[in-house]
Parts: sequence; C-alpha cells; structure tokens
Amino acid sequence: MKAFIFGMIFMFILFLVLFIYLNQIGADPRHTATGPNALYTEWLDKTAELAVEPDGQSQEKAWIEKVQNAFSPFTPETTQKNFPIAYAENFYFRDAFHTFTDREEMVAYMVKSAEMSPGVTFEFSPVVREGIDFYLPWVMILPGKDGEEPQRSIGMSQLRFNEEGQVIFHQDYWDSADVLVPRVPVANGLIELVRRRIS
Repeated sequence: MKAFIFGMIFMFILFLVLFIYLNQIGADPRHTATGPNALYTEWLDKTAELAVEPDGQSQEKAWIEKVQNAFSPFTPETTQKNFPIAYAENFYFRDAFHTFTDREEMVAYMVKSAEMSPGVTFEFSPVVREGIDFYLPWVMILPGKDGEEPQRSIGMSQLRFNEEGQVIFHQDYWDSADVLVPRVPVANGLIELVRRRIS
C-alpha cells in the first residue's frame, strides 16, 4: 500500500513538473510565421523601394527558376550551391520557424534542414505576379514511412527581386502544423481537445 501511495505521489509531482516546464516553454510562441511584426514591416517598406519588375517573361521565368532550383532537389549539396545564387546577400527571409537577414545563416539552416529531411521534394505551380510581388505556390511532399502514403502540405511564398534577379524579400505562407502535428500524436490529441472546447 505504501508503495502504491508513493508511486501516486511521484507521478503527481512528475506531472506537475512537466506541466510547469511545458507552460514555460510554451509562453513564447515559436509559430510566428505570418504575424506582421516590426522586422517584416521594415523589410516590406525597404524592399518596396529596392525591388524591380522583370524585363519580360523570359527574365521573370529565369528569376523564378533560380528559386525553384534552390529547393529542388532539396539536398544539402544543391541548397549549398543554389541558395547563394537565388538570394541576395542582404535580404529578408521568414518561414514557419525562422527569420533571416543574413544569407550565410540562412544557407546553413537550409543545408541542415535538407540533411534532416531526406527525400523531401517540392512541386511548384505557375507564379502569379502583381508589380514587384511574386506569389509562388508550392506543395511540399514528405516521404511516407513504412509504406505509408507521402504527406503533402501546400504553401506559398511571396518574393521580391533586386536588379540582379536575386531574392531580397521572401515571406512564406504555410501552416506547419500540417506536417508537424500528425507526427506527434500527443500534440495532435491536445490540439483536438482545444479545438473541441472552442468549437
């Protein structure tokens, strides 16, 4: 009986510590991909003056192909080689998890991402342009595990280019929960509880 009571107390303390820890690390949201924060607004204004429109469809196609080549195939070798070609040295980049204004840091992040995501591919749809703003839709495809079907997640990137045809502004619009939540069943369960509560 004493062992049972001790075990229950231990489990309660463990749960309490875990709850406090998760509450602390969750207080500062990691998913800040699309909020119009100060840095985003600064670079949106800055690149409005620096960005240029392509001189015809062939130039537009060449610019977009450089971006596509940076992501496809998504391997450490191609990212290391092609991102410095597609992206300017001084630029703004924000995806679901990180923001960069330094090309070397962004390239290192992309190389690491490619190393951790073998087999990931991207499919691109035709770009839509409105003045200096390019909107490039894409589908990220993650290989299935143990014979499962590949996982597909849709997104879109807003791009602006300089006179050299390099990206100076890149903002992703993508719900990363599409990819992450199904891979963490406990998180999926917690989100479902919250969803039911507010529905």
